[in-house]
Amino acid sequence: MAVARRRRPDPNGPVVVFQRNPGPWTPLTIGWLATLILIVIFGLVMLFSASYTTGYLRMGDSFYYIKSQTLYAAIGMGVMFLFSYIDLRFIRKFVWAGYIISLILLVLVLFCEPLNGCRRWINIRGLPTLQASELVKFEMILLTAHLASRTPYLVLQGEPGARRVAKNFGRWLYQKVVRELMVPLIPLLPIIVLLALEPHMSGIVLMCAIVGSILLLNGSGGIITYGGAAAAILLLESILSHIDSIPYLQARLDGWTQDLTKMTDQTLQSLYAIGSGGLTGLGLGNSVEKQLWLPECTNDFIFSVVCEELGFVGAVVVILLFVLLLVQGFWIAFQAADRFSTLVGVGIMAQVGWQVFCNVAVVTNTLPNTGISLPFFSSGGTSLLLLMAEMGVMIHIGRNGARAAEARRAAQMEKIRQESARPPIVLNGLGRRSAGHQPGL
Repeated sequence: MAVARRRRPDPNGPVVVFQRNPGPWTPLTIGWLATLILIVIFGLVMLFSASYTTGYLRMGDSFYYIKSQTLYAAIGMGVMFLFSYIDLRFIRKFVWAGYIISLILLVLVLFCEPLNGCRRWINIRGLPTLQASELVKFEMILLTAHLASRTPYLVLQGEPGARRVAKNFGRWLYQKVVRELMVPLIPLLPIIVLLALEPHMSGIVLMCAIVGSILLLNGSGGIITYGGAAAAILLLESILSHIDSIPYLQARLDGWTQDLTKMTDQTLQSLYAIGSGGLTGLGLGNSVEKQLWLPECTNDFIFSVVCEELGFVGAVVVILLFVLLLVQGFWIAFQAADRFSTLVGVGIMAQVGWQVFCNVAVVTNTLPNTGISLPFFSSGGTSLLLLMAEMGVMIHIGRNGARAAEARRAAQMEKIRQESARPPIVLNGLGRRSAGHQPGL
């Protein structure tokens, strides 16, 4: 006989577009926001220092890059606080529509004019350029979190121990491989194909890393996921060394070497900049490599300018600020109101963490040159706006988590109060249970 179960009331109330009061501000959320604002200001200062020469020599305006980035940062602050009030459950309703739009944008990119040999930007005359892959990152975080959070837990019944596992091995394998891994990974495959056609290998690396981080921290696939991640790390260099079908990618891999005569010009000039900085750097604004020696000094290689002007000390400060942001962000995600919000927070923080790691690894020649920007430092309006929108979602997750925690504490206190108000149960003379005091006969 089927039994209809009542749905538990949502502690966050009905789904709305905007929540007037997403929840209280906690010291953790305030500290995380302070760290974020410090990083954004630091990034603007370093971008101005790295770009005023390039802006003057190429655009005739030393303030060309910083004016645009400051405008996007100001708009981004407004976008961040706007998204902090948007109900995440409302956004969740449109994850599949957003996925279809993402596919359309990635197809549209293939018909736009190439820039530096790649088709990554949607160029419409009279409008700012749009890098579609930046929007797709956010969409894949939402969609993967949506699919992963809907995966039911498998409860094995029967005899305890190894016999139970052997008896239910088929169910266990189907659950781990199909339900927990294949279902969330299938939407990623068309994205990878379209990015490969641009080509945009750094985008593929980031998409896989972000989705993998969500599934890994969600426990999807269990030991299968952990084994796959370990094998991918161990076999990465072997796989890359056998890629020769894409000339653009092969040129980057050939330049990934310790031989200075074969190293790519970008990596070589980046190492010169880092070495020139020494312990304390040449001083803010005194970089030599940014005088048109270091390509992309305002974007992918801005961390090299940080190392040259602020030295090892300044580079460590930047890395520690990002580490602090990530630790606080993950802690906010783990205290979220529900599983979906936790996985969205994990995905957002994983995106920032992987981009910082890959960017620093590229400029130090630890990884091949993949063209990954440094969050909040590199120039780029699309990237900054979407990052700030994601930071607004993090604020929403933190405040909603605090409200859910308050609701749980209030429910526990109410339960304790009700239990304490019940009359005590005593045994009468016949050994039977009775409530309260009963006078003898």
